[in-house]
Amino acid sequence: MASRVAGTVAEGGSKISVTLKGLSRSVLPNDLKRLCGRLRVENVASVAVNYTRFRPNGSATLAFTRPEFVPAAVKALDRHVLGGKIIRAEASDEIPQLPRTRGPKGALEAAQRAVYRGDGPNAGITGGGRTVLLYGLPARLTPQIVTDNLRNFKFAGSEKGVPAVLKIVYAQSSMSRFLIRLASVSEAYRFVRSLHMQKWRPDLYNDQFIVRASLVS
Repeated sequence: MASRVAGTVAEGGSKISVTLKGLSRSVLPNDLKRLCGRLRVENVASVAVNYTRFRPNGSATLAFTRPEFVPAAVKALDRHVLGGKIIRAEASDEIPQLPRTRGPKGALEAAQRAVYRGDGPNAGITGGGRTVLLYGLPARLTPQIVTDNLRNFKFAGSEKGVPAVLKIVYAQSSMSRFLIRLASVSEAYRFVRSLHMQKWRPDLYNDQFIVRASLVS
């Protein structure tokens, strides 16, 4: 849920960020940073792709260091073509905030209650491009079973009490999905290339479960 950031909105309602819409769902933050570099859009404080249930929703938020840099950015970015799609840019004075938890125990409990719904900038999580969403798996799988079956990959360690393999639970779902944090960005890319659209344990399930794997920026 969007909330106004204290101290970042100037008097008179000046905008501090730019919302980009109409983006390809394959666009990554680095693509947007390179675009800003080519168009000489400067003083960008942060870049975040926006998600809905851990899937890119075709929009992104660029936050700027000061409101006076926003008008020039909108002018440069609006109706520019990126990835074959015409993007729209508009000024905004609201920046979605990442969810907060209270220490390691709170972080783990929040994840287990599915508070991490995968909405907003960077899907509401941190990971620096090392996090992958793995879905389309049997509903009864546990994080330990997933870990045991994926021993060929290098996982990150526990962070703030949250394990590297975390099951995300949605009500009335016939399949399971997991957030998996890898040891590096390159390992995350290798993970996706290796598993996306592959059968999960065909020796047990034949072709019943086709794995989907996508990078969460």
